[in-house]
Amino acid sequence: MTVPVGGQRATAEPPTLGACNAGDFRWTAVDGGITMTSRLMTFTSVGRLWDCWGVPGVTGGTFTGVHVAVSDCMHPADGPLTVDITWSNGETSRLWGPWPVGMMQPTVGPLEVVAGFGQGGRVRVTAWYEMMTMEQINGCMGSGITTGTGRMTAAME
Repeated sequence: MTVPVGGQRATAEPPTLGACNAGDFRWTAVDGGITMTSRLMTFTSVGRLWDCWGVPGVTGGTFTGVHVAVSDCMHPADGPLTVDITWSNGETSRLWGPWPVGMMQPTVGPLEVVAGFGQGGRVRVTAWYEMMTMEQINGCMGSGITTGTGRMTAAME
């Protein structure tokens, strides 16, 4: 997220129409875990957003997501992501776009608003996935990593 400085944006990013300054999520592998062997996987996610501003009545939201991606322990997930958000004002939005999660964090990407509130717009999501914990290292060397957590922000462009 970019902080306005003297009424001007501090970077050359597109103007922000509104944002959620905080959020968290949990992802879960649907069929087995992430291992050292690359394969196509499906992940689901659940999360929440809060400290939102810029849109009257929207202070936060909850979301679910589905990420279909080629994944292994060295290349966590690269494929399209669909996210369904229910906002605090009762409106809903569906986001979609490429979502390449790598070992280096954060993962940043624009997702298109393909349905519902804000349709036709774009949301820049910044997510920090928990990486390289002892549990994950053991999972990679064993039966696989089946779930994880992270934190995030989002800005409507």
